[in-house]
Amino acid sequence: MSSSEPPPPGQEPPYGQQPPGGEPPYGQQPPPGPYGQEPPYGQQPYGQMPPPPGGYDYQGGPVLGGSGRRFLARCVDFLVYLAFSCAIGFAFVGTDTDNVNFGKEAAAGAVATVLYFLYEGFMLNNNGQTLGKMATKIKVVRVADGGSVQGSPAWTRAGVFALPLIVPCVGFVFFVVNCLWHLWDQPWQQCLHDKSAHTTVIRI
Repeated sequence: MSSSEPPPPGQEPPYGQQPPGGEPPYGQQPPPGPYGQEPPYGQQPYGQMPPPPGGYDYQGGPVLGGSGRRFLARCVDFLVYLAFSCAIGFAFVGTDTDNVNFGKEAAAGAVATVLYFLYEGFMLNNNGQTLGKMATKIKVVRVADGGSVQGSPAWTRAGVFALPLIVPCVGFVFFVVNCLWHLWDQPWQQCLHDKSAHTTVIRI
């Protein structure tokens, strides 16, 4: 009997062969094919994927920090700026609130802003995180390769973020627009200080 001919009724096909046009015997796997084929060695089958690495999704792209986390991080960092402002304000103006000197107040605000710039630049240069970003588990990275922002990117980003506040009124308007920019920016959700330093914020 030819191996291509079906077996007589009631007779099982030879071991390892599948009856033509039918399902494989119970307990045997279907022959490999494009659909349902076993994944290559070292890969997980569908539905059993391991969790993605921190900061990246299943497609290999970064998971961006998101507006909520970035806002909470800035709230924490604002407390740092407030501490600087109070300390410098007390040193410049003292406790005499009856005779407020506008020049001294402006100078105190400028010094506090410079101190915050140094804080921001130093923290980003260290590990890409301020205290607020540590608390919300986000991090600043380079857009090009996801690498560290040590050096020029850290200080550029900190400068564009903080130093405009030294300029009255105009600096504050720029600060607000800068912080809101990531809400409509695509695809990296960058603020203007991110764009200047070629950075973005991802989750970790």
